[in-house]
Amino acid sequence: MSKGKMYLHQNGISEDVPIVVLFKAMGVQSDREIYELIIGEKDPDDEDNNNFGEFFDVNLEECAKLDIFTQTQALEWMSTKVRVPKRGNMQRGKSAEEAREFISDFILAHIPVVNGNFKPKIMYCAVMARRVLMAKKDPKLVDDRDYVGNKRLELYWSTLHHLC
Repeated sequence: MSKGKMYLHQNGISEDVPIVVLFKAMGVQSDREIYELIIGEKDPDDEDNNNFGEFFDVNLEECAKLDIFTQTQALEWMSTKVRVPKRGNMQRGKSAEEAREFISDFILAHIPVVNGNFKPKIMYCAVMARRVLMAKKDPKLVDDRDYVGNKRLELYWSTLHHLC
């Protein structure tokens, strides 16, 4: 986060990518759909009011200020920021297609994109964005995956795997 806005930072990109631009580049066209993926639908019966909309609206506004409203516009914007790795003697293709391939191959590389379906990657990004908003609202929710106390399950699983 920077100045209340969420960004994707990746070494293969020359500039941090606004999170809404990333969602649009992966094929989520509607601002409402992006909002609902991350925030969820507002429930008037929810006493806790876990609505994080006031923290997320600024991200939608930033994308609009960049004049990015479609997947094509998002991919073209990202193509100017992506440093495409050279792969042998392959010729470079269309820049928007290079950006799509970069997202598919290098952003959350452990989540496969099968037949151009970005849905699993979109869902994972939405969960991560929601967790960031939750931690912004309640700093006690910030966790550190490298903290040794968070390694118990991993160590247990590793030990169990070796015993089998």
